[in-house]
Amino acid sequence: MISDWHPLVIHFPIALISTSVVFDFIFYFSNNKDLLVASWWAMFAGLIASLAAIATGIIDDSLIGHFGSVWPIWHNHGAVQIVSIIGFTILFYFKTTNPDSYKKNDDSYLLCSSLLIAILFYGAHLGALLSGRI
Repeated sequence: MISDWHPLVIHFPIALISTSVVFDFIFYFSNNKDLLVASWWAMFAGLIASLAAIATGIIDDSLIGHFGSVWPIWHNHGAVQIVSIIGFTILFYFKTTNPDSYKKNDDSYLLCSSLLIAILFYGAHLGALLSGRI
């Protein structure tokens, strides 16, 4: 059944995007340029995987029907996750188009990515609540 796909694919964007942010933090302290490459690829793969997670989530929602009530937005699993992925897409665009400014250990980038990770994890928590796992 198609509704079985969402729980299978949701872990990839969470793990890959989180790993990308961890690589950014390690780079900040070690200045190992290889970590920037690893971070870029992990974020790229995480954003691609998020497309599958969002698509299967929308399909699941058409079967379950919770996405219609989006207000307040911080109580809606799908809306919170889409907001976090949009934020990470903006950061990825910044990382890709301005590599020199990104490589200067920009504190604001790390702060934004930390905030977005918190939002991503909160959205995952809402999904676990919605599915009855916690």
